Amino acid sequence: MLNSSRSFILTLLSLAALFLGTALAAPFRGPHVAASAHAHAARTSASAPQTQNFTLSLAGSAGAPQKRGYDNARFTYYDAGQNACGSYDDGNAYVMALSPSIYGNGEHCYKSVTLQYNGKQVQATVTDKCPGCKDAEADLSRPLFQALASLDEGVIYGQWWFD
Repeated sequence: MLNSSRSFILTLLSLAALFLGTALAAPFRGPHVAASAHAHAARTSASAPQTQNFTLSLAGSAGAPQKRGYDNARFTYYDAGQNACGSYDDGNAYVMALSPSIYGNGEHCYKSVTLQYNGKQVQATVTDKCPGCKDAEADLSRPLFQALASLDEGVIYGQWWFD
């Protein structure tokens, strides 16, 4: 009886681990929510390349979890101020606004992200929602955009991921 109980418990634990692993491997898709009023820079309506998801491996860490990232993401810029996370951003802050599909109900508020463009990497904080953005597109504060490219470029395509 003891062996069958132990076997049953081990089977349940194995199934739970399998289920959890599958759930963690699934891509995050937050719920779509109504867009809030937010002043953003004008966007061009030209066709853009499709955004692709990628997975960033943590080198040197055998069995370490992988981070979810986004490749070929469209970046624009805006003037930071009152944000959707419930605070006010300084005009010099490195902050970004996520698309409604990723912003969801604000579950990523104040999370740290890394952005990469043209060989440059910059750290930023999620503080806002970008109603006009789709999928992995993001609006960057002016100083954050300038750390990656000239404001004259207006729209750039790069990668970003949650730290």
